Amino acid sequence: MKGLVQAAMLVVTVYVGLCAFLFLMQHRLIFHPRPVGHVPVGPQFVPAAVHAEDVTLRGWIVKEASDGPVLIYFGGNAEDISGRLGDFAALDATTVLISYRGYGGSDGVPTASDLVRDAGVVVEAMRERFGGDRELILFGRSLGAGIAALAAGAVPVDGLILLSPYVSIARIAAQRFPVFPVRWLLRHDIDASTVADSLPERLLVLYSRHDNVVPTAESRAFVRLLASEPRVVEFSGDHNAPMTVPPIWEAIEGFLNGDDRAA
Repeated sequence: MKGLVQAAMLVVTVYVGLCAFLFLMQHRLIFHPRPVGHVPVGPQFVPAAVHAEDVTLRGWIVKEASDGPVLIYFGGNAEDISGRLGDFAALDATTVLISYRGYGGSDGVPTASDLVRDAGVVVEAMRERFGGDRELILFGRSLGAGIAALAAGAVPVDGLILLSPYVSIARIAAQRFPVFPVRWLLRHDIDASTVADSLPERLLVLYSRHDNVVPTAESRAFVRLLASEPRVVEFSGDHNAPMTVPPIWEAIEGFLNGDDRAA
């Protein structure tokens, strides 16, 4: 009997220790800041800075003189946006890529609430910079899909592109760590379900049938929450493949050109 009690106490101790580990280390599990890996060269790449409360966020504006829409990009949790600049230079749009706080050349330390708040500041700053007459579209990928959705639900925008969207970080974490009380432990949730009814009608959703980070079922669950039916594009490839998959860019270009409106 004593042995069973000791074994039970050991199991409880290990379980509590693992819960403490998840609680204390979740910042490193969710956020993977990357430094600037590539400094762009060329007149189409203009450095940009946005002041958000206690930090300065830095990045680039691609093709500032374009007559196309203004596209604001929010990337993944381990993404160096400097590596994406060439991709966006091919679009007929002005693209704004600003690093999250703690990422690239931006100040600060990332937290979920700060990243969402910063996103709203970036959107408002770009609306002021380019004027209300320019069409404004947000584009969020992976972690950035939730951030872009929350920003679009808080401030008026003309369109929204979501790549690998999810309902909430809490749902994904609960699926990944089913034996732990994730919802009690999580300090960095982003819950897109809170704005599902207030997102713009012009909405493009893209996700992989084989995503190993944001499960396909999670992206489909997000789509089911939406008040209006978005244009949905499914593709093949793992989580990190999308930015190199031609159908993704074809769908994005069509969306920016307003092809979805004519359909």
